[in-house]
Amino acid sequence: MKKGLLVFLGVLLALSSFSFSVFASPQETSSSKQAFLVVFKSENSLPANYKSIIEKAGGEVTYEVAKIGTIEATTSNPTAFIKSLVKNTNIASLAPAMEVSLNLPEFEVTAADVEQSGLQPVPAGESIWEAGWQWDIERVTNKGASHALSSGSKDVVVGVIDTGFDFNHPDLKNNIVPGSKTFVPGTTDAWDEHSHGTHVAGTIGANGRIKGIAPEVGLRAYRVFATGSAQQIWITNAIIAAADDGVDVINMSLGGTRVVGQWYYTDPITGEKIRLGNDAADMVAYNRAIRYATNKNVTVVASAGNDGQDLSNPAKLADWYNAVLDRNPSTAAYDVQGAAFKVPAQIPGVITVSALGGGFGTEDRLAFYSNYGNGNINLSAPGGDLGPDYNGTRAPDYYKWLVLSTVPTNMKSDTAEALFGSKGYGWKGGTSMASPQVAGVAAAYIAKVYKETGKKPAPNQVQTHLQQTADDAGKDGFDPIFGHGVVNAYHAVK
Repeated sequence: MKKGLLVFLGVLLALSSFSFSVFASPQETSSSKQAFLVVFKSENSLPANYKSIIEKAGGEVTYEVAKIGTIEATTSNPTAFIKSLVKNTNIASLAPAMEVSLNLPEFEVTAADVEQSGLQPVPAGESIWEAGWQWDIERVTNKGASHALSSGSKDVVVGVIDTGFDFNHPDLKNNIVPGSKTFVPGTTDAWDEHSHGTHVAGTIGANGRIKGIAPEVGLRAYRVFATGSAQQIWITNAIIAAADDGVDVINMSLGGTRVVGQWYYTDPITGEKIRLGNDAADMVAYNRAIRYATNKNVTVVASAGNDGQDLSNPAKLADWYNAVLDRNPSTAAYDVQGAAFKVPAQIPGVITVSALGGGFGTEDRLAFYSNYGNGNINLSAPGGDLGPDYNGTRAPDYYKWLVLSTVPTNMKSDTAEALFGSKGYGWKGGTSMASPQVAGVAAAYIAKVYKETGKKPAPNQVQTHLQQTADDAGKDGFDPIFGHGVVNAYHAVK
């Protein structure tokens, strides 16, 4: 990492926006091939002749998730490939294989920034948590009161579908349970080469100099990102694997935009406009994967996204999405018509989390980048922002309003070393940081119920309980900004 680097994850909007979002583009395996997501009508398996179907259409199978009847295939002749598959009665739908990308705006913290912040450094080896740096965890746990009631257990595992973990981090390693996996072709392990997944894991279950929401919970990594991008089919494959592994909670601080309606491809040579089928394959695949997980008693939590969009207006979101496609040369040949949704956030069965700012004596506020929308946000949680008075100019101590958590210890961080006497800690902001707050509360609640009854609550029971015990914020009752309110671990486990 650059000297004093603070990494925000996201797409820049207007002056700035941050966190973990996507630019969608068909994955090109070479200069002459394009990749497609193909969903078969058989929801739980692939037909025996699926490879020959793809080969006859002029394609090659490159990835498969048989348990949801989905594959990825490449072709050098998209026009012929599409025309062949839309006529095949075994095919439910197809769409361009969409790539999820990490975009990393960078902000440096200087020595002068630290000196002007008014916050006191913490000597090496001493508790950062007790020094009051983690405003977000304090907010959700009532200053740690929930830890005394239920801090999770290794009987409850949170699967983090992300960039992987730093398995040697002193605040995480005792909570990481066996079985982490990678779904990134060409990789053999789930080590974090980015920092996003390690940061998310710390918010859920760190137990060392900093504390997570559930500091005794089990953590397992499902790596779907290398350093910059992932294919959707890797993510859906990870959902299936985590469910099969028996995790209790899945956290997905990731997402993109998909459309319920029609994908169209325009042949760049002939100008012919070709419809890809009745249902967008990417939406069908996500729905099947989430349904598979919830049927296996997995509570699924996801970030709402960081585009500053109103999710209750799918037509407007589709217009926005088409504009994104048009600006990207690799997607200019594609057009979508219908209602647009953020995925996996708006897939049925997912607890969708918006991000709030706050801390240090200020009131809860929707983070300026967070998506929102009436009926589309279940809960809100701290995601960090740039302070209550941010107007485009960052204050000297702006970083304190972000979320502090673990980052890989092999990454250089002069700011953390200056403040805390060691590497391995850093700030990020976004709905990516809000989602693990809710996942941690879900894990703490499941652990409490399991300890008391010997049974684990169903996903709908977990969601209902977290919504009923949340702190009301914004307008009285359910609202488009905070949903049912700000998740509260203490009330959830009391």
